[in-house]
Amino acid sequence: MGELDILYTLKMIIIGLVQGFTEPIPVSSSGHVMIASEILGIGEQGFTFAILTNTASLLAILYIYRKDIFRLMNNSVAYLKTKNSRYKSDFYFICFIVIGTIPAGVLGILLNDFIGKNVSMTTIALMLFVTGIALWLIRNMKGTKDESDLSIKDAFIVGLGQAVALTPGISRSGATIISSIAVGMKQDTALRFSFMLYIPV
Repeated sequence: MGELDILYTLKMIIIGLVQGFTEPIPVSSSGHVMIASEILGIGEQGFTFAILTNTASLLAILYIYRKDIFRLMNNSVAYLKTKNSRYKSDFYFICFIVIGTIPAGVLGILLNDFIGKNVSMTTIALMLFVTGIALWLIRNMKGTKDESDLSIKDAFIVGLGQAVALTPGISRSGATIISSIAVGMKQDTALRFSFMLYIPV
């Protein structure tokens, strides 16, 4: 491996670390990855690169929420088989995750590699500022809805927030948490719903 290959590999490791440190917090991992890429002189990488850098984050979230995921899956299957009302909220929660995924999924397919391309550092900085202001505005809001109180409308509104976050600089977790709290979810429910939405997207 030559010097240039080693340097490029080190840059990719740095990009991976930036992605890993910024994904769990509402600061836009995609925006920070693009800033780091600019600083390191790597340039635009496109949507496929974004998918690759998110793989480790996805595995981490799957591990952290593994018990919740297994419970939701098992109880949803049990509800479909028995129609027992005690499994209903978990079945509906998975339905809401699917509904919340639709807006970002559709836009992601339609826009494909256009996402993240031709975006200036000024635009990313502005979007980071917008995310920060939005988080500051909802910092003291406390909802009352838990998983059993959610509706299709709530899930779709949060899904729209996630779709907006396809713009580099707008935090995905931030946008979904803000949207979740705005529709009245408790903070812990908003956090769980946000990261569950990350899995299919």
